[in-house]
Amino acid sequence: MDRPLISYVVTTYNIEKYVEESVKCAFAQTYSPLEIILSDDCSTDGTFEIMKKMVEEYDGPHKIILNRNGTNFGITKHMNRAYLELANGKIIIAAHGDDISMPERTEKSYEYLMRYPEVTALSFSIDAFSDDGRILQEHSAVVKDVHEYNFYDGGNIPAPSRAFYKKVMEIFGPLNDDCPTEDELISFRSLLLGKNMFFPDHMVRYRKHSNSSSNPENFAKFPLDKILKQQNDDMIKAVRLGLITEEDRLKKYESLSRLTAIRTRYRRYFVSRRLGDLMGLVLFPEIGLKMKLHYIKQHIEWMKNHE
Repeated sequence: MDRPLISYVVTTYNIEKYVEESVKCAFAQTYSPLEIILSDDCSTDGTFEIMKKMVEEYDGPHKIILNRNGTNFGITKHMNRAYLELANGKIIIAAHGDDISMPERTEKSYEYLMRYPEVTALSFSIDAFSDDGRILQEHSAVVKDVHEYNFYDGGNIPAPSRAFYKKVMEIFGPLNDDCPTEDELISFRSLLLGKNMFFPDHMVRYRKHSNSSSNPENFAKFPLDKILKQQNDDMIKAVRLGLITEEDRLKKYESLSRLTAIRTRYRRYFVSRRLGDLMGLVLFPEIGLKMKLHYIKQHIEWMKNHE
């Protein structure tokens, strides 16, 4: 059987300090046939120039597509362009321009997607590390067993290691311009179409630095109501397509609305690390036991590192 074209998509914005290493990881991917998309969101530093020079010097087997947006699109609009307009592959490997992927990441993603045909998106263990190379356990997503996510795990699925079928974006169309993130919406859409699985292989090293979207200052700015609206818009489309019933949509919307309220408190905890806010999260009934234990473990690790 012919292997499908896969798109390895590296998105960048003002990360000249890290982008060379990330692009090298893209070039080193072992899977074939592979197209590598390097898409920059109109950086004001030397990010694009570094990528352009690397592409000019590249003589490897993969097809390279280099893009620079004429203006700064912002996260979601940039992802819409990268995933819907630039990517030609059946499967998309999402890569951040400041992270490090193992050479076999694309190959492993393909193997698991073929082994589990009901899966529409997957993620791997990620090891978070600081600029000085220290592993940051409280920001890592390391699980020892394979497990399946549900609709209420969206914000906890490790996006830096994600692979998904392009149809996850094609069926539902572009994300709303005012939606602040694509990460959990891709997970959410994949669950409307099939299953979203986690595999314990360590495929990505996730770099934590001042511009990371998961830093407390940046994380707390995300308008969760815009995420909820996008989820509801996607569910309305799923009803029209016969993927779920209207009754399912109403039930999920009620639960997601409650989860949004809980996540608002969690974001306060994420910034302040107050135990009371953590308890409000782990007592929420729609969150599975594994994720509750994950939150508690994160808190314990944080306490150890901040004694």
